[in-house]
Amino acid sequence: MDASISLYRKIRRLYRLGQRYSMNHRTQGDLSPSEFQLLRHVGFHGEVSQRHLAEDLSVDKAMITRTLQKLEAKGYLVRVEDDKDGRSKKVIALPAAKRIHQEGRGLDEQFSDILTEGFSKEELQTLDRLLGVMADRAKALLDRAESEMGGSGK
Repeated sequence: MDASISLYRKIRRLYRLGQRYSMNHRTQGDLSPSEFQLLRHVGFHGEVSQRHLAEDLSVDKAMITRTLQKLEAKGYLVRVEDDKDGRSKKVIALPAAKRIHQEGRGLDEQFSDILTEGFSKEELQTLDRLLGVMADRAKALLDRAESEMGGSGK
């Protein structure tokens, strides 16, 4: 159990340090950390529902709405009514949001390259494979839990 907790903490620490690296090296100084992360997410998807953002980022809907209003006023995105659900809004990335996403991807790559400098090709392949297995298991675990919750009247 201790090894599992240690591994989990190290993964979380790497994630947080990666976020700090991105925040410290980004070119857009007018964005808060939460705005930057949200724009990266919207930029990745291009178009996404507010509900999806709240669920994916584990942030309450009111917080997402406030942040989106600020980003819309800054010209990074637009929100429109969802054709399929009039109660819901779609968030559409404008070119500025797509640039933020691309910049963030580049910073992620840079950070990863720095961390894995000196790793052999085989070590990189093993690390990639093991992390992929862990991610697949995590997704399956969450999918299973969500389907069980849905079946119980969630």
